[in-house]
This record gives sequence, C-alpha cells and structure tokens, in this order.
Amino acid sequence: MKLTNLLKYFYWERIYSYWKESNTKKIISISLFSIIIVGILFSNFIPKQVTLSVDEVAKRNITSNVTAVIVDEEKTEELRQQAIDNVQKVYQEDKYALSNARSDVNYFFSKVSDIIMNEEGIDEEIKKDVETLLIVTKPTNLNLSLDTSQLANYLITTSEEDLERMREVSLEVVTNYMDKPITEEALTNVLNEALNQIENLPYAEEAREVIKIASINVIRPNMIFNQEATERAIQEAKEAVQPVQKTIKSGEIIVREGDRVTQEQISTLEQLGIQRTKSYPIALIGAALFVLLTIWLLVEYMKRYYEKILKNDKQMLLIGLIFIIVLLFTRILTAIEISDRPEINALIGYLAPVAAGSMTIAILIDNRLAYFMTMLLALYVGLITTGNQVFFAITAFVGGTVGVYRVSKLSQTSDLARSGVYIALANIITITGLSLIAGNVNLDMLLIGILLGGVSGILSAVLMIGALPYLESAFSITSMIKLLELSNPNHPLLKRLLLEAPGTYHHSLLVGNLAEASAEDIAANPLLVRVGAYYHDIGKIKRPEYFVENQRGFENPHEKIAPALSALIITSHVKEGVELAKEARLPQIIIDFIEQHQGTGLAKYFYSRALEEDREGNISEDSFRYEGPKPQTKEIALVMLADAAEAAVRSLNAPTPENIKEMVTKIIKEKLNDGQLDECDLTFKDLDIISNSFCKILDGVYHKRIEYPDTIVREFEKRREHDGDNDN
Repeated sequence: MKLTNLLKYFYWERIYSYWKESNTKKIISISLFSIIIVGILFSNFIPKQVTLSVDEVAKRNITSNVTAVIVDEEKTEELRQQAIDNVQKVYQEDKYALSNARSDVNYFFSKVSDIIMNEEGIDEEIKKDVETLLIVTKPTNLNLSLDTSQLANYLITTSEEDLERMREVSLEVVTNYMDKPITEEALTNVLNEALNQIENLPYAEEAREVIKIASINVIRPNMIFNQEATERAIQEAKEAVQPVQKTIKSGEIIVREGDRVTQEQISTLEQLGIQRTKSYPIALIGAALFVLLTIWLLVEYMKRYYEKILKNDKQMLLIGLIFIIVLLFTRILTAIEISDRPEINALIGYLAPVAAGSMTIAILIDNRLAYFMTMLLALYVGLITTGNQVFFAITAFVGGTVGVYRVSKLSQTSDLARSGVYIALANIITITGLSLIAGNVNLDMLLIGILLGGVSGILSAVLMIGALPYLESAFSITSMIKLLELSNPNHPLLKRLLLEAPGTYHHSLLVGNLAEASAEDIAANPLLVRVGAYYHDIGKIKRPEYFVENQRGFENPHEKIAPALSALIITSHVKEGVELAKEARLPQIIIDFIEQHQGTGLAKYFYSRALEEDREGNISEDSFRYEGPKPQTKEIALVMLADAAEAAVRSLNAPTPENIKEMVTKIIKEKLNDGQLDECDLTFKDLDIISNSFCKILDGVYHKRIEYPDTIVREFEKRREHDGDNDN
C-alpha cells in the first residue's frame, strides 16, 4: 500500500512539475485558445441552408438574404469563348522554305539526269529508279493521265534540252507560288491552283505531267504555326473579357419550388453563401490554418516589440480571453435574427463589439499592442459575418482604432463613457462612406446600418466599462482607471497626508506636476508618473515633523539628536511608506515608486554632520544611504529627479532662472554620477528634455513677485473704502 501511494505521489508530482514549466503552459494555452477560435470560426462555415445538385427538384423557394453583385458565369464563359474563336493563329515566316523547295526541284531533275546519262535503250533497272522519283507525295486532286511507267519511258528517252526546259518551268511555278504566304491550311488550295496553271502550259502531255510532279512535291508552307504565341494570344483574349455581373436583390427568389435546379442557379447560390459545396473537413482545415497563421503573426509581432508581455503568462491569458469573448459576442450577435427581412438581418455584423476588446487591451496592457489586436479582430469579424464581410471588417477596424485612441490619453473616468460616442460617430461615418462607395445606396438599409453602428459604439463602451473591474481584480492589473481613482484627493492616504503632513502633501503635488510635464516627451506614462508622485512620500505621515517641508514655525527636532539617528529617521520613511501602502492595498506599481524613488541615495546633510562630529573615523557612508533598490523604470526615475530638484530649488535664497537651471543641472548630474539612473532606460536626450521641462515649471513657481509701490497700495485702499461706502 505504501509503495502504491509513493508511485501515485511521484506520478502527480511529475505532472505538476511538467505543468509548472512556462513553455508547457504556453503550448497548452495556445492549443486550447486555437481550438476555441477554430470552433467559433468553423461554426460559421457549416452549411446553414441548402446543399443542392444539378437537376434536383427544389422543395422550397430559396431567396437571397442580401443585396449583392455576383458574376454571371454562363454569360461570362460565352463571351470568353467568342473571344477565343476570334483569335487568329500566330505564324512565323520560314525564310528558307523557297530556297529549299528550289533545291528539291534541282535535285529531282539532277537525279533523273544522272540515271539516264550515257545510257542507250530502256533498261528495267533504270526504269524502276526513274519511277521511284515520280511518286506524288502531296494529297491533292492530281489525276495523272499517264502512269509512272509511261512517264519513266518518256524521261529516259527525252533530250537533255527538254529536261532543262522542264526544270526551268518547274522552278518558275514553285517561285511564283512560294513568293506569297502559304499556311498549312492554305496549302491544298495553292497546290490545286498550281496544277491548273501547269495544265494550261503549251507543252506535251508527258512534259506537263513531269512538271506537275516536280512542282507539287516541293511546294510547302512558308508560314510556320507558332503554338506558344497563339496560346498566349488566346489567354490574353480570355483575360480581356470582363466578368459579366448582375445584381441580386435581397429577397429575390433564386430557385423556385418545384423547378429543376440548374448549374447557373447553383453558381449564384454559392456566390451568395447559401449553397455550400465544400465538405466539413476542408472547411475545418481552412479555419485551423487561418487561426494558426494569425497566432504566428501575433507571436512574431510580440517577440519583436513586446517580449516582456509575451513572457508574462497572466497578460497573455488576458489577451486570449478578451479575444475569445469579443469573437463569441460577435458570433452570438450574428446568429440573432432581429427582423423578418433577411436584408436587415444581414447588417447585424455592424454590431460586432471589436472596440470593446481593443479599448480593454489598451487600458489593461498596452495601447500600441491594442492597434495590432484590433486589426486581427477585424479580420475575424469579416470571416464570422455574412453579407458585406469587407464592410463589417473595415467598420470594426475603424471603430476599434478610434476606441484605442480615445482611451490612450485618459484624464478622467468620464472619458470612458465619451469614448463610446466617438466610436459610434466613427462607425456611422464609415458605414455611410462605404455605402456611397458601393454605389447601390438604399436609404432604409443605410439608416438601419447607421443605427446598428451607433449602437455598436455605445455597446462597446458599456461592455468595456463593465468588464474592467473584474479583469483588473482577476489579473492583478493596475489600469489607467485604477490610477485615476488613486489620484482622487479623497483617497484615505492622501487625506491623511494633507492633514498630518501638509508640507509633504503640497511637495508631492508639485513633484507630480513637474514629473508629468515631461513624461510624455520621453515616452513615459504621464498618469502613472503623477499618481506615483502623489504617494512617493506617504511614509512621512509617521513622523512629519522630522521633514523640513512640515516644519512651519517649529524648531528642528534633528538639532537635538545624533546625525546617525536623524539619517535613520529620514531614510525609514521609505520602508514606512511601503508598509502604509500595503495596508491600504495600493497596487505594486505604486509601491515601487515609494520603494525606489530614493534609490540608494545618500542623506548628505546628516552624513556631513556626522563626519564633522566624528573624530575617530568610524563613520560608514552605507549607514547614511537608502536601502533601495534603484529606479527600474523611466517613470520612477522621473519622480526621483523631480523630488530632488523641487526640494533643492525650494532651498534657494534667490531662485532666479539662472540659479534654478544651475541647481537642476547639478541635481541631475549628481544622480547620474551616483549611479542612481543605471538600472532604468533613460537616455541623455531624455535627461536634457527633463532638465528643460523642470526649469520652465520651477521658474514659473518660484519667480520673484513684483512689489507694488506705496502710492499704488494707498490707491487700492481708497478704492476699497469707496466701494464699502457705496455698499452702505
């Protein structure tokens, strides 16, 4: 029994350790995500209405549920065939045809001459050789009046002069006819014309017969058929024929009950998406391939630009969940029939709440990533919806993009509600523009489409606002909405800071303004910077009187204690701030500001005092440094610099623009030389931008006020007295 329990333990332990591996979880999660998306996508490819075959009798009327322009394939094919028939064959000239034909004539007579040369009488062997030369090789209507035996006897006994005369005439006939273009198709006619001409020559019958044989056998086509060029011309003619289009109106009957189904009707039904000829496995494979392709695109995109998010299992799970929820909503909406009219139901794709997913990703994860996700979601909307799929995809993309833009710069929670209005307006403009581009504007359908687009914008905002709190809580994410809540002065910690350490409170507000002013210019999050600055010194609530900004009219308690103890009290405000933040359940991203805003900096004033009092050299610099860690992000580093710069400039006796600039530059250099900025990604260009921004704001805050002359003061007092008398 113990052995069995031990084996079970190792079995489950092995499964658990396998599951804990990050790559394993990613593979399983991606596989599950792919299966769900394929299921949603494939559900739209399952045949919904009919599967007809040619010559089948229709059992009911089949109507179109959309207005669409389709291709009349039968008419288009007919026009293509006409174009092919009109294409003339392409020929290429044979420049050597005539010379070869003349050579063959010369060869014929030369051969006859060689055979009969120096022979007397008629020898049977000689006669057979001559008869061989007199065989007609071309199929014509040539009917020789004399047989080859008679012609052979004639040639053997004829004179050399007569042979030469027959050769010249044959060459003349061949040249006359082969100077003109001759194709394979025209050859028979040319040969017959040549025979008729020879028949009318003023020569003996035997001589005409020999000339006929010598000429007909060598006349050939001098225009060679170019098959490749002809096929190319046929293809060009086919491609030049534009598809014949016809418009199918919504509600139009395609196949009537009781009629035999034609191939043309099946083609129409397929183009309208009513007839599905593809099999389930093929559709499933297609859906799976498309899903895998989009997942690959997403992973490659994130590898290049968002590697940290790709390695964060929680954030990747959140992206997948949002993606699935949006597609499920879209699929459910497209399955609903809101009217008895098919053309109205076909517009339901405009309700796809892509903007809800886009805005949620922008708020919870990253607004730039949200733009890419919007594009992918729009592609899926085009596949899931029926009818004007391209219009639905374009509208979804535009609405989602506008939504991301509207929430990327939130300054108050009411901006969330307003984003729905902007999305609705973008949808309405897009739908109107696309309808005008299509050219077949139906005012009723356009108004319904506009209504659905407007509803989609408002619905997206409602869904996003409703889902945000749950997703924030479930995935432990601090969104811009949460940051806006934390920036509210009525937050318990900020109220305590105001009441118990008012100097620190106002210092924090000024630090927030300083840091926020330059955040956007260095690609940092302005809202996060501002909220982090509000809470960075929250630990000073514990002992406010030990910090100079709260010592208004009171004596300095540090004068009565040792420098080491003073340094401990000052540096401990970081640890105490972290404790207060955790008790108040502030997000970790804000706790990081409290913990890192001083880095490992040195409490210089108390360290200097300690050095003055130390006579034995036992003072360690480490005892006067903050515990850290150093700032890990641009936002925290920005607050560190703003914190130090504001405190330093406040201490200036004469805060002129020159002195302020000198002090700010000094503070930034000290932090840089001390290595406090080593672990964040601020650049020298960023530091220059920060310095200029700080100087501009601090100069406005601490500029010298103009003193009014005594005469002006007395004049103001007289006016106040005069106004008081008039009131009485």
